Amino acid sequence: MKKIMTAIGDQNLNHKLKQENTFEIVVEDISYKEGIIEVLEKKQIDFLILSELLPGEIGIKELIEKIKEISSSIQIILFLEKKNQELENYLYAKGIYYIFYDNQVEISKMIEIIKEEPNENKQLKKELEELKQLVIEKGSNQEKIREFLQRKNEKIRNKRRLAIEEAKKEGTSSEERQHEIICVSGVSGVGKSIFSVNLAKVFMENKNKILIIDFDVLNNSLHTILGIKKYPEKVASKIKNNNLLKPLQIEELIMKINSKVDLIAGISLLFDGQYQISKVKIKTILSKLKEKYDAIIIDTSSECFLDYTKEIMKNSNVNIFMVEPNLLEIKKAKKLLNIYINQWGIPQSDFHILFNKYNENSIDSSILKNIFSGFSILGKLSNSSQYNLLIDKNDTKCLKKDLQKEYLNIFQRLLKSESLERKIGRNLWKKF
Repeated sequence: MKKIMTAIGDQNLNHKLKQENTFEIVVEDISYKEGIIEVLEKKQIDFLILSELLPGEIGIKELIEKIKEISSSIQIILFLEKKNQELENYLYAKGIYYIFYDNQVEISKMIEIIKEEPNENKQLKKELEELKQLVIEKGSNQEKIREFLQRKNEKIRNKRRLAIEEAKKEGTSSEERQHEIICVSGVSGVGKSIFSVNLAKVFMENKNKILIIDFDVLNNSLHTILGIKKYPEKVASKIKNNNLLKPLQIEELIMKINSKVDLIAGISLLFDGQYQISKVKIKTILSKLKEKYDAIIIDTSSECFLDYTKEIMKNSNVNIFMVEPNLLEIKKAKKLLNIYINQWGIPQSDFHILFNKYNENSIDSSILKNIFSGFSILGKLSNSSQYNLLIDKNDTKCLKKDLQKEYLNIFQRLLKSESLERKIGRNLWKKF
């Protein structure tokens, strides 16, 4: 039974909640912010209904930080006094999506939210429990695992065949697409930036003109990895002299890494606001760049409050979602995928899972395929110490043959993937 705590000053709400027999009011109507912390330190709470106007010595952001430190899994329904986009962005980043205003209090909606358990969450719990069981009984369950995976793979193959048939009906020719946009996503720390650089290296060896865009405006790192400055000299000079009166053009932000690879690290200079850029501008930027480059690799942020990431995914030919193969990171990855698929409306079939930082202690490959059944699996990359050389010495030539082979294998799978057949231009990939 879910345990609820309120801190909103609404007796009518408390009365209605008490009438429900599917959850329990553990503490009702805390009257000051610090009181919430005191209760959470003693009791396990599943849902907190909170008002921004609650009295207290600490601000709402500091309160949220303290709440999350004590209980990272607690669900919060928050009422704000008035519209505040900056605060909403912060709340989204902290995983708080149930945001209302004081004039929008609907008790029936509150009850519906508390009762709700999305199908994706149920599936995640089921898969994690199954994973634990399979790990515990791995030796005795090998035959069952194989049978289960065979059934799952057959379902995936059927879906792929249907997708190809639909594409043929629409008259889509894979030969028509020569300039590709590859979006790299995943939770923070999974290795998106290193992967983007090494992906460019693979293309570079096949004589393609490549552009990498660092669209992670919160944690820019590509220019550091590649050992160059964030902005071209002319743009840096304008910034230094406060001379950015005229709007910049995308071409002004391009920096050359070598004869085949370029980088854009200062993309935020084209933004309309701190974290805002219009859909039209994203499409215009990508359309311009596609005329110049064979492939565009976009490193994205893991923060799900950044709407522009959604637009990048929708305008990409390939969405590679990276996952670190351990229980905690898998759980984070599934939650982020849930937002992308169920809230943003990105089709599940658009995501291609790549397991990164794989080592001898990682979860077995067959079990990973089971957990991510329904997704296209690209494969796995090792957790290599060579990456430290790339970061610390900016040495993009440091990768040994065995790791280079892993990258080539990944993109050979991309080439052979039926689900990508109608999306990926064969002229780009056939060299593999």
